[in-house]
Amino acid sequence: MLLRISPFVLLTALLAAQAPEVAVTQAAAKPPEAMATIQQKELLAHATFLASDELKGRLTGSPGQFAAAKYIADHFARLGLEPLGDEVEGKRTWLQHYGVSRTFVVDGANLQFGALTLENGFAILGGKPFEAAFDAKAAFVGLGRKPAGDAGLDLDGKVAVAVVKPLKGKLDKSLTIEQKFMASFSTFGQLGKTAKALAKRGAAAVLFVQLADPNGLSDTLNYLAAAPGKDSLVANFEGADPGMGAVAQMLGSDGGVPTLVLSVPASAQVLGELGLAVDAVTAYAAGGEMPAAKDGVAVKGKLGLGTDANAKASNVVAVLRGSDPKLAHEAIVFSAHMDHVGTRIDGEVFNGADDNASGSAGLLAIASAFANSKEKPRRSVIFLSVSGEELGLWGSAYFADNPTWDPALLVANVNTDMIGRNGPESSADQVTVTPSNRHAKFSTIVQDAARFGETLGLSFESGDKYYERSDHFNFAKKGIPVVFFCNGEHEDYHQVTDHADKLSGEKMEKIARLAFWTGWAVANADDRPRKLGKRESWR
Repeated sequence: MLLRISPFVLLTALLAAQAPEVAVTQAAAKPPEAMATIQQKELLAHATFLASDELKGRLTGSPGQFAAAKYIADHFARLGLEPLGDEVEGKRTWLQHYGVSRTFVVDGANLQFGALTLENGFAILGGKPFEAAFDAKAAFVGLGRKPAGDAGLDLDGKVAVAVVKPLKGKLDKSLTIEQKFMASFSTFGQLGKTAKALAKRGAAAVLFVQLADPNGLSDTLNYLAAAPGKDSLVANFEGADPGMGAVAQMLGSDGGVPTLVLSVPASAQVLGELGLAVDAVTAYAAGGEMPAAKDGVAVKGKLGLGTDANAKASNVVAVLRGSDPKLAHEAIVFSAHMDHVGTRIDGEVFNGADDNASGSAGLLAIASAFANSKEKPRRSVIFLSVSGEELGLWGSAYFADNPTWDPALLVANVNTDMIGRNGPESSADQVTVTPSNRHAKFSTIVQDAARFGETLGLSFESGDKYYERSDHFNFAKKGIPVVFFCNGEHEDYHQVTDHADKLSGEKMEKIARLAFWTGWAVANADDRPRKLGKRESWR
């Protein structure tokens, strides 16, 4: 039944809905003076450090992630901000910890294959703890299938060397990272089936060699397996998305025997020890004749996976207290994730310069601008550097459920993630934003941001496909108005080629200034941001 509302009630509601918009806009009719202090030099300095090889990809809960956290906490301390993390002996600290369970390759794991010794360059499948040592002979089994007339092939106690089956046809270069991930995930699923079949034939261990990696299997293994120096992680706190590490454990993609996937370089070395040329094996995998390998190549291995169910990862939380006695108890949260996805099995580092050293640099520069401003914000401002974003939005989920500020008094969240590049989704003068005017959660904070963007020479593009994919989402689920600024995905997204020298200081400066101005307006407005719902325009 259609609900009918009298014209008088409708007019009253419309007037009430419009009033807060005017108040918010009037609070920041011109750019705040402190905004000009956000400069490319500071932004690029922060991003370059966070994206350096020294931090080894900042994997959640790793020494690199804790080094990033220390760098961020030290910056907040120099600014004179107040720590707002865990309470220890009655005092707040900078860090807020949450639980993760990590699966790791045991110390001293190695593989001796003929004259070759590998201490890295491989990932171990399965995810379940084990320790194994073997001294055996290698058997090259091609694609791991049982060829016709092969009933007599003896794998009993041997180490089976199998080729990762190539995808049929040519890989479309226009595929997105997500599409490549799904293609390699399908390959990953087949590895377990092949390993089980080889284990049934008596193999003591299975080594998968890669001839090439056009669909990014090595990248996918970063989420689905453990490698030396690269743990597999599962969230270990109530209400968390367990992450891809849990998927790997659930699938158990091994054959019940130690099962390894070698990097492309390590695979070429192992094939060389077997007397096999990569070109010859590639031709076989494409339908040619199976080449003959050396007999009796010795393989020794000490392998194992261990688990630590009591590991920790951390957020960094700081606050600048508001200056208005009536509003200082309320707070706006600026957020960005500090972590990335670690190192690949070939030793290459996922530096994550754009994702998300750029957004973290924005958070640090915004904190500098607020702390050094002559005029102080009326509301308090929380600076939240989270981890675990790449694995399931863990850090922001933990903060949202375990806030160190009264959650009823959190009025908005401004999130920055990937703000350092121009690309297919945003030019130098564009910014990708969610919730857009076509989204049900469109609010006055986004509407005002669009006005500020015009002044800064930035036009808005819808980023609603990212609404559930970064840390603002955990605030939105609590009913808190959010705005997310990014530049969208590009060819280096979640690739080892996402380096700091590809960042645009100009783009970072524009978006960081926009984020600052947006949050400044919220911090100083008389009224809280409010939901508007879908609109025909951003304004």
